[in-house]
Amino acid sequence: MRASTSVALAATGLLLCGAGESARRDAPAMVTLSGTVTYDGSHTGDSLFVAVIDTTGAEDATLLDLQTIAVGPPPLSQPYSLTFDNTGVGAEVFVASFLDVDGGGIDSVGGGDVFGWYAGTATPMGVSSGSSQAGLDFALPRAELHGTITLTAGLTEARIDVTGDAACVLEGFRPGTFATSSGPYSVLGLYPGTYCVNADGNDSVLGYLRVCFGDATCVSPAAVTLTATEVRNGVDLDFTLATAVESSSWGSVKALYR
Repeated sequence: MRASTSVALAATGLLLCGAGESARRDAPAMVTLSGTVTYDGSHTGDSLFVAVIDTTGAEDATLLDLQTIAVGPPPLSQPYSLTFDNTGVGAEVFVASFLDVDGGGIDSVGGGDVFGWYAGTATPMGVSSGSSQAGLDFALPRAELHGTITLTAGLTEARIDVTGDAACVLEGFRPGTFATSSGPYSVLGLYPGTYCVNADGNDSVLGYLRVCFGDATCVSPAAVTLTATEVRNGVDLDFTLATAVESSSWGSVKALYR
């Protein structure tokens, strides 16, 4: 199944934040990006999704093409081919993929899915939208985070994010994980690197709350450094220790990249 029409990135559940801005192209051309996605981890999903994404929108991003591949248990090695009209598209696009472990499909991508991108590094690598390219191969990540989240009495849902900046200032490159009650949480599929883990939500009494691993106030969060196949436990988040803060929007964060 392919989706060649423009779809808001937020609607797909995929999230590539902080990817930057680039000039839009005016000369139309059909472009095909192709390669192979591999995964040799321990999680099994029934579908592998591969997408090409334009992030030049002010508040969201556009899904230019989507390929759905039926898969079995790992190891996986799946070729993909994505085609789009580059009219009005940014000079660079991003190729992302996720293994649907939790069965939620394209509309529900979260910590229970293995999510990655070209070129298989902690930060996505942009691909020129000016011409077709082959050999865009990458592996899905294998490192994991596990912990316990504790919500306040007035907090009915919280979003857990893993960011690549040590201060937890910017939004992450992978989809957030949502918790609707206190208990264990998992983030599957992280590339090797150093991360900051944080969560936020709106308490009905206290207002907007944010908490970071290692420091509930998020003044001095504890960095989490992962190797390629590491499974890290004990990354706990406790909203009962948090204080209300002023919230910020994705639009204000993205303005930093213009």
